[in-house]
Amino acid sequence: MKSYLDLVGEYAKVHKKKNRITIICIAIAVCLVTAIFGMADMEVRTRKIGAIQEYGNFHVSIKNIDDETARLLDNRVDVAVSGWVQRIDDGMLKEKPLAVLGGEEAICYEMGVDIEKGHFPKKADEALLDRQAMEQFGISLGDMVSVTLSEGRTDKYTIVGVYKDFASLKRQDSHGLILSNKGIREIAGNTDGSRYYVQFKKGVNMRNAIDEIKVNFQLIDEQVSENTFLLALVGHSRDSYMMKLYVTAAVLFVLVLIAGVLMIASSFNMSILERIQFFGMLRCLGASKRQVKKFVLLEGINFSLKGIPIGLLIGTIIVWVSSVFLKYVNPVYFSDMPLFGISWPSIITGIVMGFLTVILASLSPCKKASKVSPLSAVTGNINQNNVPQSKTAAKTKHVQVDIAMGIHHAFASRKNILLMTGSFGISIILFLSFSVLVNFMHQGVKSLRPYTPDISIVSGDNTCSLDTYLFEQLKENPKIKRAYGRMFAYDLPVTSKHGDSRINLISYEENQFAWAEEQLTQGSIDEVAEGTDSVLIVYSEDLACKLGDSITLKLPSGEKKIKIDGILSDCPFDRAPGTQTIICSEKLFRELTGERGYTIIDMQLEKGAGDEIVSQIRSLTTSQMQFSDQRQSNEEDKAVFYSFAIFIYGFLLLIASITVFNIINSINMSITGRMNQYGIMRAVGMSGKQLHRLLLANAGTYTVCGCLVGCVLGLPLHRLIFHSMITSHWGLEWKLPFAALAVIIALSVVATILSVIGPVKKINKMDIVNVVNAQ
Repeated sequence: MKSYLDLVGEYAKVHKKKNRITIICIAIAVCLVTAIFGMADMEVRTRKIGAIQEYGNFHVSIKNIDDETARLLDNRVDVAVSGWVQRIDDGMLKEKPLAVLGGEEAICYEMGVDIEKGHFPKKADEALLDRQAMEQFGISLGDMVSVTLSEGRTDKYTIVGVYKDFASLKRQDSHGLILSNKGIREIAGNTDGSRYYVQFKKGVNMRNAIDEIKVNFQLIDEQVSENTFLLALVGHSRDSYMMKLYVTAAVLFVLVLIAGVLMIASSFNMSILERIQFFGMLRCLGASKRQVKKFVLLEGINFSLKGIPIGLLIGTIIVWVSSVFLKYVNPVYFSDMPLFGISWPSIITGIVMGFLTVILASLSPCKKASKVSPLSAVTGNINQNNVPQSKTAAKTKHVQVDIAMGIHHAFASRKNILLMTGSFGISIILFLSFSVLVNFMHQGVKSLRPYTPDISIVSGDNTCSLDTYLFEQLKENPKIKRAYGRMFAYDLPVTSKHGDSRINLISYEENQFAWAEEQLTQGSIDEVAEGTDSVLIVYSEDLACKLGDSITLKLPSGEKKIKIDGILSDCPFDRAPGTQTIICSEKLFRELTGERGYTIIDMQLEKGAGDEIVSQIRSLTTSQMQFSDQRQSNEEDKAVFYSFAIFIYGFLLLIASITVFNIINSINMSITGRMNQYGIMRAVGMSGKQLHRLLLANAGTYTVCGCLVGCVLGLPLHRLIFHSMITSHWGLEWKLPFAALAVIIALSVVATILSVIGPVKKINKMDIVNVVNAQ
């Protein structure tokens, strides 16, 4: 050996088993950070795919500008793609609604126009048509179609390309005709109704760029519209709700890092304490305090060099497995997601956290090791000097001696109890905090709600014009799993003690009332479902009415007073600002309005039902009805749900696994540190059962303290995050998370029981002399 520091490698070769636990702890902590940040990165990518498909791949759109301003915008160094897109009033194609729009090829591609066959139109009389229209009307490439515009004008276009269906068009039972920028301007005549869309380059400070564009071109806020969701995913949104989500993400980020730090620090600290006599012997051989500190620090770095790559590899594999699962669930939606992509943010975070934590965790053991007296090492009093000593005896008045000693040992050192309690507590806090995302997921993805239909038939004029006979026909179809209708009365004037306002009145039947139970935040549904003069009101930020309030409806037949018996957090219907949504029974709706038919009939199809049944249902409709096929949009939303579910439940599974390992490892190392004391107890007559109870009481004390700290700090944080993410947006009141608490506490108890089984067996099998002399 050329240097005393070469002892680090030699010692590691001889004591591989002792070092293995510390390396595993570092690997698991790095794996936790890498997997969580990698899955978060994967989720952001997934949500970006969804945002681009739904809203388009642009960051800002600008209206009421001229071509010269557009040219100057396109020439900016921070702009990647830009161009005009314009939509005129809808037209008709073979008696079907037709959305007519046009623009420049580059930006149309970014807006989701995916050409399957042919090419983008170049001439004014060329056009793209959606695949569904091509199949439905038997149109081929090169055919000429006649389009009737809303003002009565008829134009003919040659179809030069076919693009993939938009879910929104299928949902509205309409089609889309896409023209070149020249073609759309020939119809519109100018740029008044068009928008100029801008996509910034990667790495650009988009907030500064948007502000700069407004100032340079003297644009007012009404002219500039942001793609809020896409900007939020890249961290550039100023939306108040998105800002709350950013703060929440930062809190969870800090909690993950604290959990990793405590895990590594606890393991590394116990590893140093076990070998304190070794460092004392180094002092006897002439090592200075500074040299001992360097030795411990280098040892920690060596542990990192072994543990960090393992953690990075396992964390990356977890992310890859999640990506493969998403590809399997929906290969079309997730076609752009790389199967074996590398998430550099997660890799860098894992490396930095691993090295930084080990270095920080080494500081305290360095001081302890350097302070060991050479005299103590020679006399053999190391363990006795370093085992925490209490000034009081164990209290055995009300409990058995072995249990009292176990509890007493746990509280013998304040620093040890704080470190162990903090380590267990942070796992519980982390689990409770991330469990809020489960509520966020179920509130945020509407298509997975039980009331989501596959097919809908809607009244063309939004009146109650759908005959009940049609509804009965649909219910009798064996391929239709469930059919349910609703009646709508829009913009009804009402008055209450809060003043005059307007409402949308909507009827529910038994299926919908059963589903509404999940959205009920206050009150009861029972009397409303029975058809009494009671209603439900949907929560909104401008809601003034409260539970129990009465509302007087001003109807053509006279005034009618109804009572609010419940408040729902959400419903699947849009509303105008200031207009509240009221839910009532079909019986009460008919009594109030005199209407008998439905405004909309929703259907959920049996599994395996294909396009044949859809065509059969379509044949029952008339030109006065709107047919909506929502199957494609539902599939896309399901894909988003699955990605979010993997993201959230993967987090919770990782945290739960880390919690179990952390408890087992920490308690095992704590027991190892007192091994010689337990040998002395066996020598003076303690039985194996008594020793088991002592260790269980010792471990149970750490767990109980950790659970108490975790609950005391975790529940307020859970409530704060819940209010920030859920209550402020959907109005759901916070409730004690019994399920999450039960899961994490049960895991902690099971891990505690399992943690003492191995050490007890080991101590009972060892010779008493060897246990007494254990280091």
